[in-house]
Amino acid sequence: MSNDLVEDYYKSMDEFFKGKVRGVTETDRKMLPRMSYSGLEVFKNCPYQYNLKYGEKKYTKETTLALELGSLCHLILELKCNYIKEGKPVDYDYLHFILKYGSIDTNEKTKEHILGVDELKRKYFEEWFEPDNASGMTYAEKMEVFEKVIDEEMSDTSIWHPIYAELPFEFVYKDRVIFNGFIDRVDINVYGSFRVCDYKTSKKQFESAKIVTSLQFGIYAMAIYQEFGQIPISFLYRFILIDEDQKAMTSGWEKRLEKTLDNTLDKMDKNKKSGIWLPKPSPLCYFCSYCRNNPKAHEYQNDCEYYSLWKPDEKTFAVNKRYNALDNTSKKSTIDAGNKTKLNDKRKLIF
Repeated sequence: MSNDLVEDYYKSMDEFFKGKVRGVTETDRKMLPRMSYSGLEVFKNCPYQYNLKYGEKKYTKETTLALELGSLCHLILELKCNYIKEGKPVDYDYLHFILKYGSIDTNEKTKEHILGVDELKRKYFEEWFEPDNASGMTYAEKMEVFEKVIDEEMSDTSIWHPIYAELPFEFVYKDRVIFNGFIDRVDINVYGSFRVCDYKTSKKQFESAKIVTSLQFGIYAMAIYQEFGQIPISFLYRFILIDEDQKAMTSGWEKRLEKTLDNTLDKMDKNKKSGIWLPKPSPLCYFCSYCRNNPKAHEYQNDCEYYSLWKPDEKTFAVNKRYNALDNTSKKSTIDAGNKTKLNDKRKLIF
């Protein structure tokens, strides 16, 4: 992108986002709801799941190999980025030590001990040596790829230089919600333009429909705009277990982002007002902590009856139970009425 095009880009983005994004005040913290990209994705995939997790606060403590390995890999690349941005020699022996044995250090984002490959291999032994259905690689083979990524990631800083790792952010969007989270990596080039990078431990790249207007990168772009006064010119997904790159955000993404965000937030408001959170049965139910169809779910596995019966080896459109909004509205009304009766009884006792 030439300097003239970059300046035009900055000008048009500034005109578009000005007045829509601002800093967070203490009043905002008391009055506005907080939202992360992951929360938005959960709602878009299944409002019923969203309400169980964020409305009823049913946070599961269950772990998976994918989640634990993702935390380990993110930590290692965060450490490497910190070496580089601070101008220090990268201690590769230490990074590979962390990969093997894990870390007991905690920070703002990581609250618990992170297991290394040796412990993960024992904890998830069968899954560790099972090839996935996309890349065809086992986790053992993916670790060989990641060891190479550790040595080579961010090694060429002639064009893009990393300046932040796990950058925390928060901002107010259109005076209606506080978006907050962490950005895996922020790079800067010699012209002072920004690039945001997000690490993925997925087994394959995203479908093109998901990357033309990435909600995740859209939120990150507004975070950079609030913090530094300009929108990034580049957005990159790094698939660190298969060592592949995928660029995101095509022309016009900012208008599509605004439309998607506003529609999603409007639907959330409507659901909160009605108390109805519709389930969306899909193959994702197989991985949901609230569905009995998920063989790894335990703590809250009975909290959703409306799950898809799809399994990796038994693909189907069948569902366990159809959702009936009228029945659920009736149940909610009965519960509300019961609560009011209890409240009135308490008042009688008090007065």
